[in-house]
Amino acid sequence: MKAIICDDEKSTCSELETLLLKYAEEKKIRLTVEVCYSGEELLKDMEKEDIDILFLDIELPGENGVSVGEYIRNVMENENLFLIYISSKESYALQLFHNRPFDFLVKPIKQENIFQVLDQIYRIAGKSNFIFEFQNQKNRCRIFYKDILYFRSEGRKIIIIMKDDKKTFYGKLTEVEKKIPENLFLRIHKSFLVNRIYVKEFTYESIKMINGEVLNISKSNRTEVRRKILESAIDEDGNL
Repeated sequence: MKAIICDDEKSTCSELETLLLKYAEEKKIRLTVEVCYSGEELLKDMEKEDIDILFLDIELPGENGVSVGEYIRNVMENENLFLIYISSKESYALQLFHNRPFDFLVKPIKQENIFQVLDQIYRIAGKSNFIFEFQNQKNRCRIFYKDILYFRSEGRKIIIIMKDDKKTFYGKLTEVEKKIPENLFLRIHKSFLVNRIYVKEFTYESIKMINGEVLNISKSNRTEVRRKILESAIDEDGNL
């Protein structure tokens, strides 16, 4: 995997880079790390090559971290990037939800927090690369979980909704739920299993996916859905 650290404070970049490389060495994994000091420089780099993980400072000069995050999600339409915001102020946390960050870390950044975030990323990235298999008439089909926005049940049919396509097979949503990674998909209704990575907005009664579709949350699932979404957005210290 490849990570970029974008912060105008060179000391923060150096500290973070050291922690990331230490994690890679301890876990015996391949992780390349690059550093940049402005939002403009970051976006130029992202046009040239793909990255997997971004540690992004909010208070950058020029293009700040919020506008950069909006550009990545809405213009580049990059939803696979693990975006981790960093800041010296906790007050930004809930303002960043629409940019769908994976986490929010408050400076000074501790090793244990970085290692915890990376553990979660590698666990989710591994599960995201697994393939969902199903039988469509006589054909055996396979789809990467990361390409699935949500599953929809219509009678005896299961419809797999993707960004630019959909697939249909016969089955039960309860059986699908048993097969898929628990931490990636969220049951919001008896008819919907959604990939939480692609939830753009949510209210108590509905969620909006990145393709603009609004899906209702059933009354029986509202409390649990809200709890799980907030748990994924806010850590034990109250940070996003």
